[in-house]
Amino acid sequence: AGIIAALIILNMTSAEPQVLVLVGIAVLGLGYFAYRPLAALQEAAKVRTMTSLCRFLGLEYHLKPRAVSLTRLGELDLIPSHHERKLEDQIIGYVKGVDFNLFEAKLIRKSRDSKGRTRRTTVFRGLLCEFDFHKNFTGTTIITKDYSKFGNFFAKFGKIGERIKLEDPEFEKIFEVYGTDQVESRYLLTPGFMERIRDLTAAVGHGNLQLAFDHGRLLLAIKKGEDSFEGGSAFSDLTDISRIEKTIQELTLIYDVVDKLRLELETRV
Repeated sequence: AGIIAALIILNMTSAEPQVLVLVGIAVLGLGYFAYRPLAALQEAAKVRTMTSLCRFLGLEYHLKPRAVSLTRLGELDLIPSHHERKLEDQIIGYVKGVDFNLFEAKLIRKSRDSKGRTRRTTVFRGLLCEFDFHKNFTGTTIITKDYSKFGNFFAKFGKIGERIKLEDPEFEKIFEVYGTDQVESRYLLTPGFMERIRDLTAAVGHGNLQLAFDHGRLLLAIKKGEDSFEGGSAFSDLTDISRIEKTIQELTLIYDVVDKLRLELETRV
């Protein structure tokens, strides 16, 4: 489509501007309709790949997530406020005795500039996860990234519970912790578990992990710079083995969470 457009424009240098605009619109339309079959082909290939890989691992895959809600994640301040959302790639399963539910989210906030034009900004792109936690608790403990002393002062407003003071200066350089019960939060955040959270943070990137213990569950929001489970662009070779390798590497994150946090243990010491 790009070559055709160039040839047309080169032969229309003396044409009326309105004609050139119409030609440009037509070329863009051709490009759009040419891309749609490629995008559909890529999606079909992704679904087949993900379904097969997940089935092999004993997991369940859905392109469009089922029975999920972002309400509690927003209340816990694990994800930012937003106006639009795109949810896909749900993986449900059981790893080392731990139930989990994971899906990908892209959250968009809309605003208007001084001229009244709508601006759409991606405020979160990444994975939202829920894991069973083998330790009894009834309250809520929220672990969010540290915003520095000045930022933490404003970030605390609207948080659930009160700030939890922990005896781990290295952990507190990375995270701010709030909870509904000081004793329960310290019961959950043992020195060993805080060290494992730091290890997971190193694996996913500093500032990309936020999590919460909430009524028997462990909730995680893992920010990423690109879409997950895509295995390449619509223009890459669908038979390229590296696409599958990339997807497998992304799936290992599920096992990393369980292994690094040792969620399979009945006691967390």
